[in-house]
Amino acid sequence: MNNPDALLQSLTDLLMSNGKAVSRFGAQVVVMRKFIDATFPLLTATQREEIAKAFRHGIEDTMSLMDDLPLPAEYHSTLLEQTNTLLNMLQTTSTTRQ
Repeated sequence: MNNPDALLQSLTDLLMSNGKAVSRFGAQVVVMRKFIDATFPLLTATQREEIAKAFRHGIEDTMSLMDDLPLPAEYHSTLLEQTNTLLNMLQTTSTTRQ
């Protein structure tokens, strides 16, 4: 790839592809958050407790699989932050419906 125009086109294509992937991911996050906002208040206390237990188990399983993978610190911190956010939401909405 000695051609500067070809290199520039490759970089442009990569940026466009990454931008589209980030946009798709952002849309998925918005949809999931709206789904959570709509459903959590409708859950009973027992349902929230069971969901929290299963969610914790799933996160623990996922984290054990990642032990041998070289992932950035931002991945781990975001995973824990989002896990704690969802668990706190499950606890916080516990007063809305018994």
